[in-house]
Amino acid sequence: MKKMAIALLAFAMVAVAGCGSPSSSSNGNTGANTGAGKENTAGGDGNVTQLTMWSMETRNRSIIEKSLAEFNRDNKDVQVKAEFFEDEALKTKMKVAIAGNQLPDIVTYWSGETFDTLVANGLLGDLTSYLDKDAEFKDNVLSGGLETFTYDGKTYGVPVLFSGVSLWYNKEIFQQNNLTPPTTYNELLQVVDKLNANNVTPITVAGKERWPLLHWFSYFAERVGGTEPFEKAKAGESDFAADSFVKAGQMFKEMAVDHKGFVNGFLGLDYAAAEALFTNERAAMYLQGEWAMESFLGDDFAEKVDFVPFPVVEGGAGSVNVYHGGFGAGMAISSKTNQDAAYKVVRFLTSPEQRKEINEGANISPMKNPGLDEANMHPLAFRYDNYISKNLEGFFGYYDQALDAKRAEQFLNAVGAIVGKKDADIPSILAAIK
Repeated sequence: MKKMAIALLAFAMVAVAGCGSPSSSSNGNTGANTGAGKENTAGGDGNVTQLTMWSMETRNRSIIEKSLAEFNRDNKDVQVKAEFFEDEALKTKMKVAIAGNQLPDIVTYWSGETFDTLVANGLLGDLTSYLDKDAEFKDNVLSGGLETFTYDGKTYGVPVLFSGVSLWYNKEIFQQNNLTPPTTYNELLQVVDKLNANNVTPITVAGKERWPLLHWFSYFAERVGGTEPFEKAKAGESDFAADSFVKAGQMFKEMAVDHKGFVNGFLGLDYAAAEALFTNERAAMYLQGEWAMESFLGDDFAEKVDFVPFPVVEGGAGSVNVYHGGFGAGMAISSKTNQDAAYKVVRFLTSPEQRKEINEGANISPMKNPGLDEANMHPLAFRYDNYISKNLEGFFGYYDQALDAKRAEQFLNAVGAIVGKKDADIPSILAAIK
């Protein structure tokens, strides 16, 4: 049964489509060691615990490598070598590691169903006692951060970021067309119609990647019915053909297809091409997470960018200050490694001091007191971080991470089907997710 569970987990790791932030194109290793927490004798220095770490934070690689160099310099008894992978490459790497029972000692991975399965199969170490003895650090984590990685009262991960998806817009295009950013669904339709009438592409989206489309549907669903319908459907207490999901699908189709809100050919557009339309000022709006700021901050274009929360639906149960996202990634350790040594590394790398440079860029810190220096930050990044910190009421997770692999894949296909045809049978499409 154990072998079967691990085989099924390995399959799930490949099947699930993560919605983590897109990474840069850099790759390569700073060392490789697929064994768990090995101790080697180093001359007269005694035992040295050698640890490996896998991470998908490729865009923060240089900063993390500086932290690792500092750790290795100051901790001669524990030495860490890191490997960085693009999103899909890490999923594949983890699949092989699970099948071979050779997890890395430390891994930065996405929260959600796959993380849950790793815990359920006893593959991750319990960090509860370490955190309980480290109250100052534990209490500094934003509400919901450690809870995201807690199962049956035990915590298995420390969050490394908070993600919040917002509606980014080009201020200059809006001014030229006498528009104000939409705060309601009806206002969104009016903005779309006005932009189309003026031959301006309203919204760019990477339909080929599917998960950016799911952002739109998920927000409509939350704004219509709140977060409860999804939690009930996830638990099997209802299904995704419930009224709030059907209405969300109808609004999604109305905006994207009937009002031609999305750029022509969006179903064949990949992430890079979709983002380029916004950064090259050929589309007025772009729904994406804070990671998108990475492409905004490098030049004068950032001066033209602003953001608003996703619009509310009149009469809906959702709140404008509930964000799609959450604590999307955390750092965990293998249950088979040297627990003391591995936690020491995790505690160091996730500290506000070591994450400061990362969080002063296009990221949102998961800490209440991240120690950010406004003078070091781009005004847009500081404004975004500050806005969410002050206004956040709650969050709801990425559907394709929160669901099991089968339903996640079905949902990703469903959102494309909803906006793929003018006569799409939305209730039937959603009812097929089970």
